[in-house]
Amino acid sequence: MRLLKKIVIGLLLLCGLPISLMAMVYSFNPETSQEDKDGAIAAFIFFGLPPVVISGLLMHSLHQQHRSDAKRSDRELEQLFLAELQANGGNINPIIFATKSDLTLDETKVFLDEKAVQLNALYEATETGGVIYRFPL
Repeated sequence: MRLLKKIVIGLLLLCGLPISLMAMVYSFNPETSQEDKDGAIAAFIFFGLPPVVISGLLMHSLHQQHRSDAKRSDRELEQLFLAELQANGGNINPIIFATKSDLTLDETKVFLDEKAVQLNALYEATETGGVIYRFPL
């Protein structure tokens, strides 16, 4: 659906912008007759402006949808984090969390470091050289 919206936005802009620009050039050109200026303004109002406005509304819709998806994704990651905390008694291994959350190891480390600061967690080095985050429950 997003791809379709993007294609429609592109087509509308492809049609609307040239008409709008040409209408503006004709209407502000002092050498253009009044009849041509009136026709250019009418073309702008009926053929240039609607596609540009509709494409703007579609872009706004895509932006709102993206923001909503990002919020939902953040909420889902938070829920996964809390479920892992509860399931493992407050201990989280970054590698296991990365595989369950589909984040990269770097993204997981940043996320867990932020949560560790926020929730006053402790870091513990394992015998194999890894790190385990211990969150107080």
